[in-house]
Amino acid sequence: NYLAITSLFFLVTASIAYLLLAEAGQFARASVAAIVIAAFLALPDYFMFSTLAIETGNYDSFPGMFWMMLGRGLSAYLLITLVKAGFENSTAVFSIPSYPQVFFHGLTIPLIAGGAKLFAGLALLLLFAWAYLLKQMDVDFFHKLFQEPWFILPFLGAIGGLSIALMRGQQSVLNALRFVLLLFCRILMVITALFTVTLLLVLATKGVGVVFDRPYPSMWMMGLAIAGMLIFNGVYQNGEAGPPPIWLRIPTLITLIGFPVYALLAFYAFGLRIEEYGLTPTRIVGIAINGLVAGYSLICLAGLITELNWRGKIWMPLVGPLNILMAGLWVVVLFLLATPILNPWAMSAQSQYNQIAQQKTAAEEFDFGYLRFKLGRHGDHALDKMLKLTDHPEADAIQSGISRARSAENYWSYKNQFDAPVTEPN
Repeated sequence: NYLAITSLFFLVTASIAYLLLAEAGQFARASVAAIVIAAFLALPDYFMFSTLAIETGNYDSFPGMFWMMLGRGLSAYLLITLVKAGFENSTAVFSIPSYPQVFFHGLTIPLIAGGAKLFAGLALLLLFAWAYLLKQMDVDFFHKLFQEPWFILPFLGAIGGLSIALMRGQQSVLNALRFVLLLFCRILMVITALFTVTLLLVLATKGVGVVFDRPYPSMWMMGLAIAGMLIFNGVYQNGEAGPPPIWLRIPTLITLIGFPVYALLAFYAFGLRIEEYGLTPTRIVGIAINGLVAGYSLICLAGLITELNWRGKIWMPLVGPLNILMAGLWVVVLFLLATPILNPWAMSAQSQYNQIAQQKTAAEEFDFGYLRFKLGRHGDHALDKMLKLTDHPEADAIQSGISRARSAENYWSYKNQFDAPVTEPN
């Protein structure tokens, strides 16, 4: 089944990539590029689908959900954007993309995709409304037909393709939407700068405890940094213009100063949890994303350094090419997180084993069930290794905890049918 699902995703991705890449006279290279992009994404697709299908219920599903809901779409978007920009040079099959083209297509493709989804959703809504109306008239053939996967999946594909084609033809609408988005970023930049100043003052007067005393501090810090990154790029635009007006330039510099603060606070929050509870798949993904956010702080620093030349004709000239490198780095990291190279379940199992082997967590408080029911065969392997810790001061408690985990039918049973305290690694 997971091979069939992977094949289906491959076909859908290749079709969408082709529709977004194809231009007059570029159909051949658009086809090749679309197939390459789809094949690239099929590798982590297969790994995630096959891993979660081997032992259903015995794996933490977060890595798979993250890949399918965010990582895959973001990787496809960045790849299509970079390839589309590289196609702009008509004298070569592919050329190194320039940042103005990357920015233009990076801003346009989401607008096309969003409009296409709107068109496709409306078409599907009308289709089922029509089928429902006919069913009320005792004509249920179409209602039954629309439930069949062999019909509805190709139909949705056709509607989606037509919707993308329609949106690509609405250049006046796309121009208006681009203008509104960029204008909105300028307004938000001033608000973001005020928020950054306020937050920095609060941290300076009350300490970082005001952040870490709240739930999910690392998530909030990364969210602020990513939001600031998107707003900054909306203000920076394609990198060919001169500095903006002073009322916008100063807030932008203030916002850039806040980037490393957010990244460091998020890293510190992750470090506290990992030191106490070890790695989990969720934390591994979070650390990787936070690393990318921290990497963008270097781009911000490069931009701030170029501001020493206050009267430069081009504003922050280093940001554009560094943005292209950062886009490629995002693709690489997201890809690795969904492959055996950075297997989040295996890395978590090893980390949890170290929590016991290095006596960082008491055996009576350790969640052996997490390894048994959330880390699959990697967790089972870690439990086997723990059984060999015969010279461990808590060897008896370790063996007892492992027996409890392996005698339980599921994670809920392990957590609720025994009286011994358990500290969850999450």
